[in-house]
Amino acid sequence: MLSKIGALSACALLPAILAATPADAAVVIYSAYDSGATSISTKPNSDAARNAFMAAIADQENQYVATFESAALGAFASLDLGGGATLTGADNGGKSQTIRGTTNCSFSACGANTTAGGKNFLYLNGGTATFTFADPVHAFGAYFTGAQLSGLMLTFNDGTAQSVSVPGQFGADYVGFTDFGREISQITFVSRGDFMAIDDVAFALSPAPEPASWALMILGFSGAGAMLRRRGIVIAA
Repeated sequence: MLSKIGALSACALLPAILAATPADAAVVIYSAYDSGATSISTKPNSDAARNAFMAAIADQENQYVATFESAALGAFASLDLGGGATLTGADNGGKSQTIRGTTNCSFSACGANTTAGGKNFLYLNGGTATFTFADPVHAFGAYFTGAQLSGLMLTFNDGTAQSVSVPGQFGADYVGFTDFGREISQITFVSRGDFMAIDDVAFALSPAPEPASWALMILGFSGAGAMLRRRGIVIAA
């Protein structure tokens, strides 16, 4: 279901994909849509968006992709995706979301698997899907197939409430984003009552400061404290 991945080569970005920015920048979105996609082999735009997103996080040490291939079929209350990630959710009636291996109707209208050689996917009967991370992340992406409604959103908080649109209708979307320099502990997809599929969920953990960085921070704090003491300002222990 989950694999830890290594470096991937970069590819050219589509016009619909925002260009990457410096590491301390705000949210950068990698998104593209294939109208009327009928299978995993007929979504070149969303595939290019995924490749661009994966290239953007290629130098991040801890990257993971959850494909749901080893997940049990059927409803779940809480699903361990590995890498400290947990999936929960509820459909329009308040029941649990499900993992499926077959689709209800066409790929473009109901959604389906997007993993090459795979079959399983997260099926949403409306409602929400929430990804919770024991260790915060700063990048997230997934395929969204079978969406029929507009206004679908990924929502999260990186210190400020944020939302990223999932724009496509009747086809295949890939939506990924990076938020380097910030930490995200939870991401929720709001389907607005649509029934559809999510697959190949990728995320990158926010790196902990390296020992050298900690040393520089301590030196910085020590220097600031010395300056304040020279100015007669007392710092409480």
